[in-house]
Amino acid sequence: MNYLYIGGGVVVLFIIYSLFAAKNNLKKAPEKLIDAQKKFDAGETNAALRALGEAFVIPLNDHVNAEQKVHLLAVLDLLRKVLAEMNISGSKLIDPLYDKLKNSVNASVVLNEGNYKPLQDFFEETDSDAKLVKYLKNSVFGGEISVENSASSDRPAFPETSSRTTEYINRAGKLIMGRKYQEAIDVYNDALNQQWDDTDKAFLHDQLGSCYLMNKDLANAEANYKESIAIKSYFLNNWNYADFLIYHKRKDDAAVQLPKVEALVASPSDRKEFNKLQKGFDALK
Repeated sequence: MNYLYIGGGVVVLFIIYSLFAAKNNLKKAPEKLIDAQKKFDAGETNAALRALGEAFVIPLNDHVNAEQKVHLLAVLDLLRKVLAEMNISGSKLIDPLYDKLKNSVNASVVLNEGNYKPLQDFFEETDSDAKLVKYLKNSVFGGEISVENSASSDRPAFPETSSRTTEYINRAGKLIMGRKYQEAIDVYNDALNQQWDDTDKAFLHDQLGSCYLMNKDLANAEANYKESIAIKSYFLNNWNYADFLIYHKRKDDAAVQLPKVEALVASPSDRKEFNKLQKGFDALK
């Protein structure tokens, strides 16, 4: 009987430890993402991938709140860039979870294991250089991931911003995770007081627009989306503005913006994202 008590106590302690570890991992996840971005910017692709593995944390109850959703989308965006740097398309791996998070209109997103288990397995199987080489070789042949070429990219056309923007993106991102939207706005406004080339400036205004949107300041959100496009028009800032118009049911304005987005479609992934906008527009009354 004593052995049963001891065994039961060990199980309880293990559960408590697991819960504590999971909570601690969630807390540290934003720092790991910042570390991954720094390593990626420094050209340390494999190290960035390992740091992303530590940043990729799913809550034990599979309920992702608004801040965790922003974080996970940022992890997946960076993972896409890291794989692209390896000349690899990870869309089949990334898109199921990315689309689930991106398309949800609820404050809390309820996941199932199928949404994220392939990514968890990926990070577990690539936590060393040797394991990464083996995984990539097997996965390319197995069809889980595919090799890209310069003529046919399968990811949205991200603007080629300079490394100078990284500091501000990281600072603002951490504030957004803490729901400190006004402070994130201040970070981007401070950044825009400096001199930037058109690509960086357009990108910063686009990010600022999203911060204003999260702060429920629709007028300034729209003004910054428009300013971003006016400085330098590219697929993602046009897509963000169209999404803003559709979400707020401004059908006439969205009807003007949608053709501008479609004209900038340059890859299968762009087309997929445009089709989502079109579907949302068609649902407007």
